[in-house]
Amino acid sequence: MIMTKANFLLSLVILFLTVSCGSNSNDYEEEFIDENGYVDGTYCAEINYYNPNTGTRSSYNLNVEVESNEVTTIYWGNGGWLDEDHFYPEELDSDGYCSFTSDKGYEYEIQILGEECTSTDETSFQNDLENDNESVTCPKCGDVKDSYDEYCYNCQDEIEHTCRRCGQIDNFMFSTDDYCGDCEDELENTCSKCGGHEYNVNGGICDDCKENEEDY
Repeated sequence: MIMTKANFLLSLVILFLTVSCGSNSNDYEEEFIDENGYVDGTYCAEINYYNPNTGTRSSYNLNVEVESNEVTTIYWGNGGWLDEDHFYPEELDSDGYCSFTSDKGYEYEIQILGEECTSTDETSFQNDLENDNESVTCPKCGDVKDSYDEYCYNCQDEIEHTCRRCGQIDNFMFSTDDYCGDCEDELENTCSKCGGHEYNVNGGICDDCKENEEDY
């Protein structure tokens, strides 16, 4: 078989690509991987983040810390980080992948990309975390709430049973009531003229005031 000039050049290109790819792969393994897995250090990683409480699902490039072939820390802006106080370190597989769930129930998938990132998505990640935390945090007491509710269950129950007139809690109030039983009684049975108490006044005047008006 006679090799044409075109075939010869194509063979050279294929050989060059094969050697180059093999060289890059070996260099990567020598620099980052040993017999125990990924060597200790800071790596650039793709972080897939999912919050089941809000439905937020996003992907970021962030720096992570690896120790003993386990991801131990995720770094984000303003000196913040997620570490072993918030999740159990997970071992990286041979492809540099692991996943875990944090103490708040947030799910993370980690894929090592290479050496430490020179630029990251720290600001976006931090903002999304803060927004997610705010949407599931009760603004009244700070406890956890559903993202679609304004307050947590306990605070909502307290608000619904708090009299708008005296501020006391009345567990017998309905959500449609504005006042507690005592205030309702006071408002309904207080003479609008003299301020005296008499049943069934209903915002009017008491019998004594009526008699005085009749006398005049």
